Amino acid sequence: CGLKWQCCLVYIDDVIIYSSTFEQHIQDLKQVFKALKSANLTLKTSKCHFCRRETKYLGHIITSDGVKPDPDLVKSVIDFQQPKTIRDVQSFLGLTGYYRRFRQNYAKVAEPLIKQLRFIITGNHHLQWSEDCTKSFNTLKEKLTTAPIMNTPNFEEPFILEVDACEYGLGAVLTQEYDDRKYVIAYASRTLSAIERKYGATEREALAVVWATKHFRVYIEGSKILIRSDCKALQWLRNAKDVTGRLARWAMKLSAYQIENIQYRPGKQNANADSLSRNPVSNTMDQCPQLLAIETAVNLWENTNILDEIKTEQQADVKLKNTIDQLRNNHMPIFNDKRNSYLLINDILYKVKNSNRHYNQREIGNKHLLVIPKSMQQKLLSWAHDHPSAGHGGQQKTLFRLSTRVFWDSIRKDVYDYVASCQACQQFKYNNIPLAHPLQIHTVNEPWHTIGIDIMGPFPKTARQKRFLLVIVDYFTRWIEVFSLRTTTSIDIAQILINEVFTRYGMPNFILSDNGPQFVSLLFDQFCKTLGIQQKFTANYHPQTNLTERVNRTLKPMLAIFAHEHPHSWDKEVQKLALSIRTSINETTGETPAF
Repeated sequence: CGLKWQCCLVYIDDVIIYSSTFEQHIQDLKQVFKALKSANLTLKTSKCHFCRRETKYLGHIITSDGVKPDPDLVKSVIDFQQPKTIRDVQSFLGLTGYYRRFRQNYAKVAEPLIKQLRFIITGNHHLQWSEDCTKSFNTLKEKLTTAPIMNTPNFEEPFILEVDACEYGLGAVLTQEYDDRKYVIAYASRTLSAIERKYGATEREALAVVWATKHFRVYIEGSKILIRSDCKALQWLRNAKDVTGRLARWAMKLSAYQIENIQYRPGKQNANADSLSRNPVSNTMDQCPQLLAIETAVNLWENTNILDEIKTEQQADVKLKNTIDQLRNNHMPIFNDKRNSYLLINDILYKVKNSNRHYNQREIGNKHLLVIPKSMQQKLLSWAHDHPSAGHGGQQKTLFRLSTRVFWDSIRKDVYDYVASCQACQQFKYNNIPLAHPLQIHTVNEPWHTIGIDIMGPFPKTARQKRFLLVIVDYFTRWIEVFSLRTTTSIDIAQILINEVFTRYGMPNFILSDNGPQFVSLLFDQFCKTLGIQQKFTANYHPQTNLTERVNRTLKPMLAIFAHEHPHSWDKEVQKLALSIRTSINETTGETPAF
């Protein structure tokens, strides 16, 4: 209905509606009620609160001044009895950790309790309570009662990101300064992996910047940013040139943000971020399952009853039924190894996967993966590979599509065998073994800075008289747009660029194309000059310098597979095929274009 992020936010079955004035709030309420009615959804009056200046939402109190902890949950922390088992410690840290962004030195205070969890790694499952633990336990309860209000961000003002790194951790504080005041938005910290601890001081500081921008991306993306650090050598990172390897990848990640300056600030003046890095929140501390958002969603498949079917088949699987019964009867070990941990949510079995947060920064913390019984594995493989939205992807793309959502023991082998035996892939796909050294492509530093365009066809004429495809690729993100055409005149191309591309993503600086008559015509040349776009052309008889040629090689066999069965309606499938490419990992960038 288009209301999300405009006047309301939704988390599962919790809806919050916000407005700038009372009159506008009444109008927003009417729109939300209308949307609920059209979806046949009802509200329970006793759980509704209308026209409030502050309200409870997801364990927080939302006010016009900012966000603070919910007193009811704070009371549950205050009333928490002194832990007697390791599980009690985990529960307490999970509950207080939910509000750790409100406390600058949370990890420092919680260290004696976190240390109890570290003993488990050495095989000691017994609680070794001490005076330090008692002091930590009482201090955490006391500090939570005086937690400060985290201010809501003002997106009209620039953000200040204060970062620091030490030998074992990273810390960051997101703030804003205006009206002669400093406003704290949030705190963050984490420990370093064993490999990251081998980095030099400058590399650790650079990692802190990359990690912090990623962590606070929802706030700072699209806004001006000032970065403060106590490392002078870090100032070169934003404009670094001729770098390779890890630093080159970091520089590319930072180029997506509007960083105005990287400012040197001595350590004594950077105490807030410095203390966080030296007392980071431990990676070994798990949040309570009730507080974790369930990321697993088989959302690309058309069967909306997939969860019910999986639930039924899990009960019928002898091996999985045993695990489910143990979880229901609480017979599982108190602290399972993370590689073997399972979880029941709504009577459906999930695998708790501890992702390597330092290998892929998009997958932070635990993920809940649907456990697929033996009887449904072939069905899942078919959906993840053969469905139009999957586009008969290769082994790695199909594995990524499944392994980020579901789990079974032999998933990697099964995916490789299934893709290798796909008759359609064998018939239509190219051999991608490179025959020569890779070409040097045009350098870009931001999304939609440079686009490549090309025309595919002619194809068999569809019922809607479509014979050609216009393929447009963003060089930075590898995002693609595909449009079916009846004719390929310069006017056709210009109209699609204006109405479907430029109005969505903005004007590019460069357009790269081959020497087709549509692109070298006087009309298209004048069109580009009027909009301030510089044209670039591929070398004669060597169109491979255009990135769209590589996309065409991927798109053409995908289209051929579906056109083989429906030759007169292939144009209706092209957007599904485009979705497949957008949601598949690009081997060059290591990310999906949709990310």
